[in-house]
Amino acid sequence: MRFLKRKICEALFKLYRIRRNAVRRLILRELTKLDGGQMLSQTLRRVFREYHNIEIGLYSYGSCFEPENIAAFTRIGRYCSFADNVHILGQNHLTETKSTHPYFYNPVFGYVDRQLNRVNELSIGNDVWVGCNVTIVPSVSRIGDGAVIGAGSVVTKDVPDFAVVAGNPARLFKYRFSESTIARLKEEKWWDKNIEELQGSFPDFLGEYEAKHKQV
Repeated sequence: MRFLKRKICEALFKLYRIRRNAVRRLILRELTKLDGGQMLSQTLRRVFREYHNIEIGLYSYGSCFEPENIAAFTRIGRYCSFADNVHILGQNHLTETKSTHPYFYNPVFGYVDRQLNRVNELSIGNDVWVGCNVTIVPSVSRIGDGAVIGAGSVVTKDVPDFAVVAGNPARLFKYRFSESTIARLKEEKWWDKNIEELQGSFPDFLGEYEAKHKQV
């Protein structure tokens, strides 16, 4: 049965080269069902890496698996949670040129021979939570590890590690933990471990983390 599933997944991966949105959406749905779901599927991640130039780390899930909403050259870490309708924009329209229309800077339309607009590369860390209806614009190059982005936010600048931001434009409300706790978590890098490796330390993930460690 596993062998058959692998063969089907491989066939779907190859079929994905068909550039029809309806076909591709169907393939993504089938791969999600066949290959362990969004959190675990290696085939889904291969599709996004090789067809869309989007890297998605293990255990991350949600609307990061909607290629029409996530720009190429986006790198997403492990254990990230994406709510519905998140948009990551890879480039702006040019404004200093005679026209803002993409005919004049995007070679896809056949009027210019090279990309004349800057394409942004965005790095999203590990254990990041992105709320519903968030938009991340091309001026952003990094969302830090452990960051939280509130629902409906428009993110216009980089977000530090473990920061909580919200609003339009998004602004810093607080950090999830103290500086010493953040330093400890960044050094520990628990997100580099697979979920099986973390099972023995699950009690550390339950309850208020910082309050529990202050008592030690």
